[in-house]
Amino acid sequence: MIDEMNPSLEASLDDLKVIYRVLGEHFQEHPELGENGFYRSLRRLLEAQAEAEGVDVNDDEEWTEWLLDAPGNAGVETRRELLN
Repeated sequence: MIDEMNPSLEASLDDLKVIYRVLGEHFQEHPELGENGFYRSLRRLLEAQAEAEGVDVNDDEEWTEWLLDAPGNAGVETRRELLN
């Protein structure tokens, strides 16, 4: 039975990167994502994982390279296309 008050998600790291990337592709049209709790939590989770893997999340190139290291990243080549 699903507890609607405490939902849980099952997703691989690669899945989370893809979700983050797709949200980022639409961030310009939907700036409210920046205040969205799910988006902020997802970003914090990904940043923590990246840092645990030795990625400097303040280095745009390193962060972007790490984010793009996931299936389905074709066509995304710049940080501008990812969430800031």
